[in-house]
Amino acid sequence: MKISKISALLLCGAMAFSVSASCEKKDNDSKTDKSISDYDNPGNEDTTKNPPQPATLNPALGENQIEAEIEEEADANDTVFKLNSVVDAGVQGSNGKKYIYLNVDISNTTSEDYSLSSLNNFYILHGQNLIETSDLSTMFFARNSLKDITIVQDPIIVPANGTFSGYICGFEVPADLNEFTVGFYPTQNVDTNKQTVIEVKVTPDDIKPVQ
Repeated sequence: MKISKISALLLCGAMAFSVSASCEKKDNDSKTDKSISDYDNPGNEDTTKNPPQPATLNPALGENQIEAEIEEEADANDTVFKLNSVVDAGVQGSNGKKYIYLNVDISNTTSEDYSLSSLNNFYILHGQNLIETSDLSTMFFARNSLKDITIVQDPIIVPANGTFSGYICGFEVPADLNEFTVGFYPTQNVDTNKQTVIEVKVTPDDIKPVQ
């Protein structure tokens, strides 16, 4: 059971000093236990912004991991996923970070359409399990400044017995980040179906500049 910050403080205040110190440490430690599912907008949060960074990947998610290489198909949950390429639009804005986008094929082998979203279904994993999630500012940039590629906005519709192909998922990442893992949850039409994750390792040779 999760204890809110206010409840934890009241509980610690009612105890002796030594116990209070222990409770405060536990409360602080719990703040680092963040997962991608924490950002699925359970209330009325503003999902147009990245969650607070750094965040770490919760190992309870994606306990069934399927590894694939770039341009290699991976099959899970009646879904076939392939990361075709990663493109780099360079550093944008005043914060010194760069924008990258994913080109993917997602095939649906069921008889019903389903929709996915950049924020819920994709992430970038790097460093000590740090995650980056899709950033809406990259979509605005692509719409106004990228002429040679078109970024598909959410929701991403994957047709029944068909394939979605296109550029999705703009990420705002550190300018020197050139090696990372792209994670994809094949959730179909159940947003929380994240027991399985397809992970694709990306190297510097796999990242291409936007033409």
